[in-house]
Amino acid sequence: MRLLLPSVIAAVYCFMSLVLPLKAGFVLKALMGAAFLAAGLKYVFYQVVGGGFFRPELPIPVMLAAEALYAALLVLFFLALVKDAASLGLWLARRMGASWRMPLTGGIRCTILVVLALASGAWGTWQAVRVPDVHTVELELEKLPAELEGFTLVQLSDLHIGPVQKAAWLEEVVRRVNALSPDAVAITGDIADGLPRALSREMAPLAELRAKYGVFGVTGNHEYYYDARGWLQELSSLGVIMLNNEHRVLPGGLVIGGVPDNTAARFGGRGTDVKAAFSGAPEGPRILLAHKPNDKGLPSSVADVQLSGHTHGGLIFFLAPLIGHYNDGYVLGLYHTPQGKLLYVSPGTGLWNGFSCRLGIPSEITRFVLKTKRP
Repeated sequence: MRLLLPSVIAAVYCFMSLVLPLKAGFVLKALMGAAFLAAGLKYVFYQVVGGGFFRPELPIPVMLAAEALYAALLVLFFLALVKDAASLGLWLARRMGASWRMPLTGGIRCTILVVLALASGAWGTWQAVRVPDVHTVELELEKLPAELEGFTLVQLSDLHIGPVQKAAWLEEVVRRVNALSPDAVAITGDIADGLPRALSREMAPLAELRAKYGVFGVTGNHEYYYDARGWLQELSSLGVIMLNNEHRVLPGGLVIGGVPDNTAARFGGRGTDVKAAFSGAPEGPRILLAHKPNDKGLPSSVADVQLSGHTHGGLIFFLAPLIGHYNDGYVLGLYHTPQGKLLYVSPGTGLWNGFSCRLGIPSEITRFVLKTKRP
């Protein structure tokens, strides 16, 4: 389990930085150390008690408590690093003759940081599971046909319907999308965490999505962990046009193409093939739906705009650079690619239960408006 070692390291560092130096008894220090370690062993708890790492069978309040405590540990780790960096800076300043010292006692500093971390974990977990607001982005394209001026497309990404996000949450997301009266809707993967037969009731609200020219979708990596073929059938039955290295031409000549996540290649599928997705497509503005921003052959020069997700925007502001590193720097928002095209990386509409916390990076329902690029 790749996340276990970093989690344990964070717990041990927090103990050594904040607890070990305290003038406190052995029992209190041991209890605090055990609490840090317990928070860091969330994934082991999911695996052993919940029966699965990706989709633990646990009551929602239990999962949210585990998520909040784990998030608090990571925030505390970050705060401890900042504290220790400041302490090192003050020590160097004293070596040069200054008299600066850290304010307050070690015990008070530890208490303040722990309380701040716990509050941040609780707030971030609530931010992760709430129904997101609408974020509007204008996409300026060259040679946009007049009939496509003002065309609106709504992107949903990383819904992760399953252990935490369920039918009631999805119903409200659908209501907010329908209130926008979009011309088209795009769902860019990681739609579900679970098998189709187990989640059909939770996914049913998707059938109520309304768009003038249709609802389009592509698979993410998580669909392949839970019977991707079954999900393709289930989502199609709900009215989602799943694009598997193929495209559709909309009125005005707008081409929407979609590719499966390249995880498909590990499960006997074809994988990502952008050229095939637009094979035979007419000339004109092209929008590509792809779950990962940097999957095989992506981003590409074939499409004018690529809409992706997967990164969850980096989740927490201090984790965003790290997550961006593993996605070629594409982590959140609108980018101009080396190919001279546009790429938008959604922070996600929902959130995977394996890390349900957002600090400084809210989820969103993204509304795109096509505009003609002015000279």
